[in-house]
Amino acid sequence: MRYYELLYIVNPNLEDDKVNNIIDEIGNEINKFKVSIINHNIWGKKRLAYPIKNNKYGIYILLHFSAEKFDFLIEFERFLILNKSVIRHQLVKLDEEPAKVENVEPIVEEDSLPKKESSEKPKDDSKIDTVEEDKVEKVEKIEKIEEVDKTEKDDDVKDTEKAEDEKEIEVEKKEEDK
Repeated sequence: MRYYELLYIVNPNLEDDKVNNIIDEIGNEINKFKVSIINHNIWGKKRLAYPIKNNKYGIYILLHFSAEKFDFLIEFERFLILNKSVIRHQLVKLDEEPAKVENVEPIVEEDSLPKKESSEKPKDDSKIDTVEEDKVEKVEKIEKIEEVDKTEKDDDVKDTEKAEDEKEIEVEKKEEDK
């Protein structure tokens, strides 16, 4: 038995129903070759490393499957290339069987979401409070260190000024003695 992993990127401008239709279409196409699907999950909308067909984002979908023979792969990849909704794909042979994954909610990057300004606080304030307290403590420590540095610098400046004043006084005394 051979195990494969297919990661394909779908056009991000498509609606959810259309994306589900594409997933079903690809699943049906691969089932034609008597292949058993292990996982078929949507990873979510993510920013692409570089624009592909004028798209900055793409919907990532992961498919794990197993097959006895591999002669169908050329025809299946040709199907993926001809499918206009799939903007990129990568098919890899795995060394061992992938674990079965339950359907997970798609991950959507924060960059792809519209920014909302809400005055509501998150439900779990304790984590946020501890993080903010840690930040405040760090800032206070930094301020204390800066104060100590400043006072040390001021003391150094005062010491040098005193030394300069004493030298000037000595020079004046020597000049008066002459």
